[in-house]
Amino acid sequence: MKGLAASRPAIVALLAALWLVGTLRALSLCLHDPLYAYANSYDETRYTACFGFYPNRPAEIPPDTHSPEAPFAKFRFIPTNDPMCYGSSELLFAGATALVWKAAELAGGGEVHDVRVAALLRWTVLLALSIMFSFAWLRRGEARASIANAALVPLLFADPANTLYLATFYAEWTALITAYALVALLLLVRDRPRTRLRFFLIAFAAFLLATSKLQHMLLPLALAIVVTVLDRIRLGRTSWRAIALSLGALAGLYFQFVQTTRDGLLMATIRQYNRADVVFTALTPFADDPKALLAELGIDPGCAVYSGKRAWQLPDLPDRTCRGLVNFTRGTEIAALIRHPSIAARLLAHGVGDIDPWISDLVGHVEGGAFEKLPSSVPSLGRALHASAPLRGFVLALPFVVLIVLSIRPGWQRGSAALDAVAIAAVVMSATLAVTLLGDGLADTAKQTHLVLNAALATLFAGIIMGAPSGRRSVVADPSG
Repeated sequence: MKGLAASRPAIVALLAALWLVGTLRALSLCLHDPLYAYANSYDETRYTACFGFYPNRPAEIPPDTHSPEAPFAKFRFIPTNDPMCYGSSELLFAGATALVWKAAELAGGGEVHDVRVAALLRWTVLLALSIMFSFAWLRRGEARASIANAALVPLLFADPANTLYLATFYAEWTALITAYALVALLLLVRDRPRTRLRFFLIAFAAFLLATSKLQHMLLPLALAIVVTVLDRIRLGRTSWRAIALSLGALAGLYFQFVQTTRDGLLMATIRQYNRADVVFTALTPFADDPKALLAELGIDPGCAVYSGKRAWQLPDLPDRTCRGLVNFTRGTEIAALIRHPSIAARLLAHGVGDIDPWISDLVGHVEGGAFEKLPSSVPSLGRALHASAPLRGFVLALPFVVLIVLSIRPGWQRGSAALDAVAIAAVVMSATLAVTLLGDGLADTAKQTHLVLNAALATLFAGIIMGAPSGRRSVVADPSG
């Protein structure tokens, strides 16, 4: 096969091979026995509680007890009086899993269920999306775009840094595939006429991304701004895709805003943990005089002893531990960073560094272990990135460098699909990192900025394939596509 000179059957065969290799790679990890997955650092409970299922443990262990040392392969439904349910698009997967398990019980199955069902559901959705997007590109005669899209399955999505989330109820996988779906849609419909279906799909994908995790509530809106700017410069008007994206983004933002103002123990705990994480991992560690900074913020200066500690490492609930912390707000945080630009600069530098490791090392990965990590025999790009700071820096810088080059050549007025792609990737990376640092400090940066390396690597892989030499002939476009 030589570039675009390949026949359509040969390209379809290549696509099928990429999907097969990716699926085998993903399933070999998530179906492994003992289970390979990320252990529960408490976040999963806020989603599984909505449907009343928890890890299968002895009755004396409270159902919502976190288990960061190792993942659980078996779950069961346990009645609780006050489930701590957190609204998220992740509930689509958790709900589908619960439905399958309930159906199994009605069919005569046991009361203990395997979490690998969730893994299969998640991977099936990702694979279906990839197949639909690749064939959509192929119908338009864009063979390289079709191949680049499919290549992300084995090269990126099937990497253990991603597939360790498959057999879990974290929202990172949901955020990943909703971000992928939204970006792919934005690129696919570029310069295409508006239809009700296209408009709805973009708005819906933006809503799902904004509601996947609190850290991503502003991400679709940031994407809407950059798409609006790009389209107005290129077309001289606001495109329908920018309007659809904006509407979905605003709907998701409103959903998250209402959720953050909810009363109750769950949201109150999340708020005070976030406050403590910001103060003690993002501000005081980079202040020349932590005690003076705390006094300036209206917080007990004696709490400087907790500088560098995460909220869960404090001796009691944060608001009880540190007098004045309850009055700390986002406005207070932004004002402090403006008054102390050196703190902001140090925070940003450490935040970029804390994106590594891509495979989270704060929890265990192996069922039955004690913070046991994924065996080194399982290959992952995360290990190569972790071992080489220059390589990691190159991957992270690439979208921004390419964005600068493309904004000059061929130029903003002429525009290009490549410019759209790298601009969107740069916004995903920048917005995700910024919201993480401002919203939760350096408490769990690698996990919360999970999309950053995914966006950077997607740019790298797609760029290599799209820039590969092409033959003289292209596949014939389907005019109905």
